[in-house]
Amino acid sequence: MKKYSSFFTLALLALGLTSFRGELSPNKDPLPDLIITEIHVVCEAQRWLVFTVANVGDFKNKATQIRIRPVDGDDPTQRCIQQAVRNVPILQVGDDIKLRVPLKTSVGCDCQGPLSFELKVDHKFKVAESDETNNEEFFSQE
Repeated sequence: MKKYSSFFTLALLALGLTSFRGELSPNKDPLPDLIITEIHVVCEAQRWLVFTVANVGDFKNKATQIRIRPVDGDDPTQRCIQQAVRNVPILQVGDDIKLRVPLKTSVGCDCQGPLSFELKVDHKFKVAESDETNNEEFFSQE
């Protein structure tokens, strides 16, 4: 009988250690989380769409891209904007980078006119992130 109780005690101890070890290990793998912030248009000799991409996750990201495109390409005011794709470099945890994309200069395209953009970082989903729902931002200037 003592032999069985020793075996039972060891089994309980092993089960307890396994449970304890499970509590110490994180529930998920550390992942990056890329977001877009601070979007604005700069009017100088050249017009620019300026924005910041930040890694707010808990691991560095792989290099990826951001896509910028007009929200309504049929609207005459949107012809000032062409779709663009720009590279986003590797960002360590907490790092950010300011990027800018030139806007077309043509008749009827000025900084006071209405502009609407969609910006989507990692638009081809090449980087696994802790939150895939916050990769897209819209910018609208009335």
